[in-house]
Amino acid sequence: MKLSNLLSTLDSQIPIAAVDVLSPDEATIIQWLTTEASNKLSSPVFFWNLGVSTLEQCLIAGDGGLVFKPVTEYKKPQHADPLLYVFDYIANFSSDGVFILGDIHSFIGKNSPSLSWEIVSKVKNLYHRLKPTDKRIVLLGQNIQLHESFVRLIPYCEIPLPGVDQILLHLNSYLHDLQQSAREQELAFTVSLENAEFETLSRAALGLTLEEISDFLRLTVKENLTNDGVVVGADFIPKAVEYKTRLLSQMGIELGKPATIAFGGLDLLREWLNRRRRLFTQEAVALSLPQPKGVLLAGPPGTGKSHCAKNIASILNLPLLQLDIASLLGSLVGESEGNVKRALKTAEAIAPCVLFIDEVEKALSGQGDTSGVSQRILGTLLTFMSECTAGVFIVATCNDPSALPSEFKRKGRFDEAFFVDLPTEPERVQILGIHLQRFGIHLESEYLEAIAANTAKFSGAELETLAAEAALLAFDEGRPQQVTLADLETCRQTITPLAIQDATAVERMQAWASTARRASSPVVQTAKTQSLRAAKFRNMN
Repeated sequence: MKLSNLLSTLDSQIPIAAVDVLSPDEATIIQWLTTEASNKLSSPVFFWNLGVSTLEQCLIAGDGGLVFKPVTEYKKPQHADPLLYVFDYIANFSSDGVFILGDIHSFIGKNSPSLSWEIVSKVKNLYHRLKPTDKRIVLLGQNIQLHESFVRLIPYCEIPLPGVDQILLHLNSYLHDLQQSAREQELAFTVSLENAEFETLSRAALGLTLEEISDFLRLTVKENLTNDGVVVGADFIPKAVEYKTRLLSQMGIELGKPATIAFGGLDLLREWLNRRRRLFTQEAVALSLPQPKGVLLAGPPGTGKSHCAKNIASILNLPLLQLDIASLLGSLVGESEGNVKRALKTAEAIAPCVLFIDEVEKALSGQGDTSGVSQRILGTLLTFMSECTAGVFIVATCNDPSALPSEFKRKGRFDEAFFVDLPTEPERVQILGIHLQRFGIHLESEYLEAIAANTAKFSGAELETLAAEAALLAFDEGRPQQVTLADLETCRQTITPLAIQDATAVERMQAWASTARRASSPVVQTAKTQSLRAAKFRNMN
């Protein structure tokens, strides 16, 4: 059910409906319901939740704002159960009305520890007894998951996050209201945004609710207010991104920055991505071409999977969101999957984008999980991957694919599963060159090939450490950026690669590679690379 159908649903003798809305926009929905119920049903609207001591009538003030007026006839006895009492009050209410009940879904929710069979029975009785009347109930809250007893009784509506067009309308409307308010206070209020800048600001606000956008505008206007008034200009765009980044981080979503360091090697993965980058354009959408779903990157730790994921956003020219599932885990039943669902809804609103889930097996393996949270998070994620068509490209990394549920890694779930192995010798040359250049060190290829030949079991992370240690050694000896082959060899001998420390795990990973697609081309054997001994003490600058 869509929100636009809610009033017609209530008017067709369906007495109870549920509206799932993010908390910041609950007041907006109450205000909308109050207006619509008055216009279409000629019915008053009342609000109740456990946080208020009485029933309140919802009214629209002269300035268009929402007002709550206590109902004096509502007098709950001191020891009466508040929820059972409001049900009885509605059942015995002598007139018509729409009753918005906030946050009661935990008492009638699936798998909820607060589930009360007495309340479940009361709700079912109300459903049947209110049908012939003009009294209606709207259950309002966030992450509503009704008990199976109500799935076929109570229609459910989930409010999506606003899109660009909706945000654009809201920005124009709210800035006009702020301008009117400033005029009444005799303050200068100038909006200097061009049409293109308005659209850019709208896109910067994707992922926020309309109420959060209003909060951002009020806060930023207040911070920029001077004796000369305030100017709403292009500088509001980066501030909107900063504001959104802060809010999303509280939800376990990091708004990633474009990768500043390229990744070396992985030519087959890079080629695969380049062939799909145009599928996110409007041209591809107009041709109804399928949107890529994402990739699973599996391989030993330190092989650059996470770094590669951040570069994928740059290759596809899409914003990067990083989802930290661990930070979304809550103590209440249903809270964790509700948090994940909210995060995925945010990604869908920002789409097209890259959604990066690092070390996904830790959240989905289910090891030590007796409450079933991992299975429910898995179900939420699988449903999203199957149904989302907005262009959310999921990049999941994994150190141990054997720990992943088979339904998550099966063919068709992702576009492709890539195995990111320890770098080949040519790739080690590239990786060393990239990291040494970060320290202002440029080496001739023969020296890079010499050290690469002796780091056969090094991962990308270990090669980065080698480059950093050699640069530090030269700096400590008074030779900044003057690295010798001896420096690299000295540092190499201090690093024991994980492929040697935990050879069994790495070999097990490499055995799994036959079921996935390799991210790198196989090495073609050529003439033997120059050994370290041949140029051991030559200066390389």
